Amino acid sequence: MMVFAAGLAAAGLVFHVLGLFSRLLRPRRLLAYQRREGFLDFQQRLCLGTIEEAVGGDFRIFARVAAGAVLSADERLGRRRRRAAERALAGGVLDFLVCSAADTYPLCAVLASPPEPGRARRRALAALRMACDDAGLALVELTLADGYDLGAIRRELLAAIGGTEVQSASAPDPVAPEEESLLAELAAVMQEPDGHDTGARGRR
Repeated sequence: MMVFAAGLAAAGLVFHVLGLFSRLLRPRRLLAYQRREGFLDFQQRLCLGTIEEAVGGDFRIFARVAAGAVLSADERLGRRRRRAAERALAGGVLDFLVCSAADTYPLCAVLASPPEPGRARRRALAALRMACDDAGLALVELTLADGYDLGAIRRELLAAIGGTEVQSASAPDPVAPEEESLLAELAAVMQEPDGHDTGARGRR
């Protein structure tokens, strides 16, 4: 038994030494990441399922899509205005995106907010409304809840998808100095952490 115990101790020591060497030889990571807990919470998952059921199999739904992956600054803008527009969009997220199942063409963005969104959320919503409207991307806003009227959401989504139009080809208007300041402010608030503000009600 003593010999057996000694053998186990020796094996443990060997494994320990090997582990130390392995850590020493492993390239040091300057950046490290971990997986977020709860990509979608219960109400968001329920909202996603309701949207999927509402629109049917002809459409594909994506969740938490970066606005910059769907929208971009108008190429006819000058370089300064294009950069400002891109900064304003940075950090923006479309909660759900309804696309054609055939080619994943974006048809309608869905913003789903709690009944009483915080100030940062309200300002982010305003920026996303403006961007979607300017780009001709249909937008539907929903209030997160524990239950939904499936028929009402189906009508609202299908109406928005059916009314999708091609973006106008008109040239952008000249920019005023105060508009550049507003764009810079929007770029800042899009990355501002959300806070709880009970002074406003969510939209549907």
